[in-house]
Amino acid sequence: MAMAVAIRSLVAALLAGCVLLAVPAPRCAVTATDHVVGGSLWTIPTSSDHYSNWAGNRTIFAGDNLVFRFDAGMYDVVQVGQWEYNRCSWEDPYSDTLKSSPAVFHLLFADANYYVCTIANYCSLGVKLYVQVQQA
Repeated sequence: MAMAVAIRSLVAALLAGCVLLAVPAPRCAVTATDHVVGGSLWTIPTSSDHYSNWAGNRTIFAGDNLVFRFDAGMYDVVQVGQWEYNRCSWEDPYSDTLKSSPAVFHLLFADANYYVCTIANYCSLGVKLYVQVQQA
């Protein structure tokens, strides 16, 4: 009798384990990935599609960090909405303007994120970034 109960318990445990193993595990980030924007410095690019090409060639997940490196006093960065991004405006920013480097934005959610430089006409010269953050 005790042996039959033990065998039933073992079979139930094995079946439960098989069910658990059959469910794909979610992506679990042990540490966030730091993405250095543009691959080096946040600066006026040599081509207008430099930052869009950079963003398009990587997968960025919620929990990762965007790291903007720039010459303080010459550049800055602020997070804005799509409307401001398209118009190179920062009238209604989503963040404070970060003026010291490196400026780090921790990406909390899967969403579209937009960033611009507020110095002179640098945004219209291409110092702006759109990234699509994926769910981790």
